[in-house]
Amino acid sequence: MDDIFKTIKLISNYLPKKKLLTIYTKNLKNNNFIQSDIKIQNNIPPFNQSSMDGIAITNISKKFKIVGRSKLNNFNNIKVNKDECLIVKTGSLIPNNIKYIIPQEQIFINKNFAFVINFNKKNKFIRKKGHIFKKGEKINLQNKYLSFKELSSLKSLKETKIKILKPLKFKIISTGSEFTKKHFIFPTNGFYLNNFVLINNQIVEKTIHLRDDQKLLQKEINNSKSDITVIIGGTGKSKDDIDFNNFNLIIDGLDLKPGRPFKLFIKQNRIYLFFPGNPCSSFVLTNIIIKSLIEIYNFNKSTFNHEIIDIKKIKFNFKNYKRKSFLFGFRNNKNIKIFNNQESSNLKNILNANCLIYYDRTTKLRLYQVND
Repeated sequence: MDDIFKTIKLISNYLPKKKLLTIYTKNLKNNNFIQSDIKIQNNIPPFNQSSMDGIAITNISKKFKIVGRSKLNNFNNIKVNKDECLIVKTGSLIPNNIKYIIPQEQIFINKNFAFVINFNKKNKFIRKKGHIFKKGEKINLQNKYLSFKELSSLKSLKETKIKILKPLKFKIISTGSEFTKKHFIFPTNGFYLNNFVLINNQIVEKTIHLRDDQKLLQKEINNSKSDITVIIGGTGKSKDDIDFNNFNLIIDGLDLKPGRPFKLFIKQNRIYLFFPGNPCSSFVLTNIIIKSLIEIYNFNKSTFNHEIIDIKKIKFNFKNYKRKSFLFGFRNNKNIKIFNNQESSNLKNILNANCLIYYDRTTKLRLYQVND
C-alpha cells in the first residue's frame, strides 16, 4: 500500500456496525459516547426543598405547634396549617403550601412548640421544585463524551434512559523474547497502546506480552473476539519473526517511515493489525491509524485535525527521505523544529516531540499535534 490514509479508509470498511445500547443514567460512565438527548419527564426534585435546618411554616408568627418531622429520603406529605410547623433538615422535601423556613438558630423549641427568636420574612430559604432539572427540559448530548461535571449531574437522574454507542473492543498482543527476561527497557509499546485506547474511551479486553513463539501467538490470535486485535513486533524478516504465510494478508507493508512493515488481515469480520516493534513506528501507527479508526467509528469521519504547512518554511533536509514519512518535531508557537535524528528506535523523539510532520514527497506538509 502506497498511502497510509488509503489504508485507514480501507480498514474502516471493516469496522463493526454501530450498535446502540439503552442504559439508565445512573449506570453512565465517562467513556460512554452519547447518542440521544435526554428529555426530563418530571421536575427534579419533584417537591420544594428546605435549604436550611429549622422549621417549615405557612405564616409569620411567634409560636408554632410542631406537627411532625420531614424525612430526607422520601416525601412525607404532612398537612401544615396556620400556626403549625414541620421540623426540617437541609434538603428535606416539603409540602407546596410552605412559605418560609425559619433557620434552627432563630428558634427555641420547648416540648411540642417552636418559638421564634428572630426572623426576617424576606428570607424564605426554600428551593423551588425543579431547581436541578425542570419537567420538559431537553438536554442535548448527542455525539459527545461526558465531562466529569456532566457525568456527575446526570447520574442524579437515576432511572432516566439514554442511548449510548457500544464502544470498540481491542485486544493488544506485544511480542519479543528479549522483553521476557531482565531487560534494560520495559515493553512499552503494548503499555502505551493500552492507555491510548482507554484515554480515547474504548475498551481493552486483554493486553498480553508473548515471547517470540508462532504457536503461542497463533493461539492468542485465534482466541481473540475483539473488534480490533493489534499485534506489535515480529513484522520483519528475521528467523524469529512472524511467519505471515499463515495469514491471508490484505496489506503487506506500507510506503511509510517509520512503520513500513505494517500488516493487515481480516477474519470473521474482525480486524487484525500488525505493528512494527520499534517504538517510533508503533507510536506513529497508534496516533494516526488507531486514532483515525476510533473517530471514523464514532463520527463517520476522522476529525483528527492537521495543519497544512509549506515545506519552504521548515529548515530540514527532506531530500534524504525517499518514502513518505512521519517526522518527529517540536512546535513552539509558529516555530517548528524537526529533529535531525529520526531513527525508528529513538525513544527520545517520542519523549521530546509534541507534533508529527507528514512528508509525502510534495511541497505541502501536514502537521499533527500530539498531546497525549
